[in-house]
Amino acid sequence: MENQDKKRILIINAALKRFAHYGLAKTTMTEIAKDISFSKALLYYYFPDKVSLYVRVIEYLMHSISKELTKSLEKASTSSEGIMLLLNKRQGYIQKYYNLMEYSKYSCNDMPEDLYEKFNRAKDFEIKILNVLLDRGIESGEFKLTDTKIATEIFIDCLAGIHFNILNKDKNIFPDKEQFKQIFIKEKRFAEIFIAGIKTINKS
Repeated sequence: MENQDKKRILIINAALKRFAHYGLAKTTMTEIAKDISFSKALLYYYFPDKVSLYVRVIEYLMHSISKELTKSLEKASTSSEGIMLLLNKRQGYIQKYYNLMEYSKYSCNDMPEDLYEKFNRAKDFEIKILNVLLDRGIESGEFKLTDTKIATEIFIDCLAGIHFNILNKDKNIFPDKEQFKQIFIKEKRFAEIFIAGIKTINKS
């Protein structure tokens, strides 16, 4: 790895720690530079502003999460186990990086195009993984489905509906930690009902 690439990764990792702990608004470029003993001028050489660094951090994190998630799902013995693992991992990442998600409070119109594209790619990855798990379940005889695409859409839409209903009830734009707990409980229960509904009934 070239020296410039090493410095860039060093900055991204330092920014990730800061953003994850304090959020975007309460983190300064000066603090990030100080954490890694870089001059502020050097930091701006690699990233012109805080938002561009934030976008790069999100991209870096999503790449790391997708690799970790793919590895974990390969170890799942059944598709049902894989779906619950996907949900648990997803919830774990949200809890761990709660402050990092601060920018998602804003509407799509206010969000930088690069960031909007990164969040869309993360959603597409989640859809792809779920589709693969459902296809695998059909091939193994675990699930009885005729259209994995529509089943995937229903699953994702229902998760979004749970999220929206809890926020709408409390008239919030972004969930606080207590609301996330409520969302997680309902998501898990829904996933259990969904899996039970598509499972093949073995008649002995």
